Amino acid sequence: MTNSLKAAIARYTAKDFEAAAAILERCQHASPLPLQGLLMLGQSYTKLERHADAAQCFMAAAREPGAQPALLLSLALALLRKTGDNWQAFLVARDLHGINPHDKEAAHVYRHFIHHWLNIEELRQSNAKQREALQKRDAIAIGAETLLNHIAWCGDEALNQAVTQMQNATPFSEDSRARRRTRAHAFGKKPRIGYLSNDLSDCHATTILMQGMFDYHDSAAVEFTFFCFTSDALIAADGGFRQRHASRIVQIGHLSTQEAHDLIRAHNIDILVDLKGHTLGAWIDLVNSGPAPIQVAYIGFPGSGNGIDCDYILSDPIVTPPSSAPFYHEKFCLLPESYQPNDNINRSLLPPTPRALLGLPEDKFIFNSSNTIRKITPETFDLWMEILKRTEDSLLWMLGERAESNRNFLESVAHAGVDPARIILAPKAIYNDHIARMPAADLGLDTFPYNGHTTTSDALWAGLPVLTRKGTNFASRVSESLLNALGIPELVARDDADFINLAVRLSQNRNELLAIRQKIHANRLMAPLFDSERSARHVEDAFRMMMERAAQGLPPDHLRVTARPPRTEPFIPGEMTSSAQA
Repeated sequence: MTNSLKAAIARYTAKDFEAAAAILERCQHASPLPLQGLLMLGQSYTKLERHADAAQCFMAAAREPGAQPALLLSLALALLRKTGDNWQAFLVARDLHGINPHDKEAAHVYRHFIHHWLNIEELRQSNAKQREALQKRDAIAIGAETLLNHIAWCGDEALNQAVTQMQNATPFSEDSRARRRTRAHAFGKKPRIGYLSNDLSDCHATTILMQGMFDYHDSAAVEFTFFCFTSDALIAADGGFRQRHASRIVQIGHLSTQEAHDLIRAHNIDILVDLKGHTLGAWIDLVNSGPAPIQVAYIGFPGSGNGIDCDYILSDPIVTPPSSAPFYHEKFCLLPESYQPNDNINRSLLPPTPRALLGLPEDKFIFNSSNTIRKITPETFDLWMEILKRTEDSLLWMLGERAESNRNFLESVAHAGVDPARIILAPKAIYNDHIARMPAADLGLDTFPYNGHTTTSDALWAGLPVLTRKGTNFASRVSESLLNALGIPELVARDDADFINLAVRLSQNRNELLAIRQKIHANRLMAPLFDSERSARHVEDAFRMMMERAAQGLPPDHLRVTARPPRTEPFIPGEMTSSAQA
């Protein structure tokens, strides 16, 4: 072994990394490599850009006597991040975070992926430590949080505001904001709107929600353009939205920030609407370059876009009550019903899939959650388990994930004293099939503090009642907003105890639950929630109010849009009224 190590070192020194690796691999096949050999092999693999193999070497080396595990795991983590193996990166970050809680990258990766791990007790302990650290404004803790992950577990608006970590972006300054607002600009006779997004495909949740509103935009009321930096894969998967709006889509993904800024300016946009906020792929630097005199946050991120230069956030009185104003730098432009637009033109409404075809028992009461697993917090888990304990003849039907997450969740269920056999894990399904299967459940259970958003509106569109409770920040108030806009406020519990009691009562009173289902069916085509045309008109009114104020030289201020008269006839799903403009 000694001679082989010397030979490997000689080849490595000569920069013949292939030969060095080959020598060490032969040694490894004969017997385990010592620490020095593992380090040399890891370094050789790194030079050859075999990052996954190099990471395995450094992970093995970290377990050897005399090693520096924190340093070696840090190297392994950096290499795994390059490979895109997020699951293995999480496991390494977990070990490294335990050894060195002050390692910024380990803390960030660990906190980012722990919500997908679904070990409820580990998540409970990690969240408690993280909350305590955030309350002390600990820099490592703040740096470990991305805003979208943060609001998945923390409903405290003061802490939400404190977590202003921004990735790959430069925060705006008050001076740059003032220059943007006072720059010479000739406002149009009608608002010229620019929607900024990289999700412009009808296979993405944002466009699934908004395309009906876009289709109903009245060209006599507004002009609108999509500034698109959507990926080629999403574009290829689009089923018709982009074709319908081809003349309005301007590609900017190939441009620099300055070039994109100049192009938006050249379109004389009055109001730039950022549909991203703090979500994946957001072009924050472009928004902060100030391409429009009025800039608005909408839909993408359910909360304040800390560090993003938007004058207004389009919201509603439920998700952003007056008590939330101190935690936002944006002014509230309150839509009269729900802030969330919904598509009634392109959204499917298929016959419900029978339970037998889904492998569901006919004789059980079935609770359902179709929310992504990162929203399943210990807080949510405890509520669900208590409901199952108090409704013995019931099951929980939820979306399954990767095998490790499923196993951890079922072990957590058993640890909570509930038979894991009462959990049914559904496979993922294409969108239309998913909508069709949702009514097979009896009652949807929401997640906290990050509610179902598109998920809740999908369930209600499909006819499935969803039970929620009052929240403490934007993300935790969305389902209440949706239920109120559908005229079903009775499904909004006051608190945890009321949530549990209401779930138990509805499971034991089928007539009451049937009456709620019938009410959903009756309201679906009349109430504001799914009225795409009404949403378009209210948003157009909001844009007009913003522009009128700016044109008078007034600074942004809180605005409230007046509700249009209620609908007197039901709309027809899949059809546009004659008043809609193409």
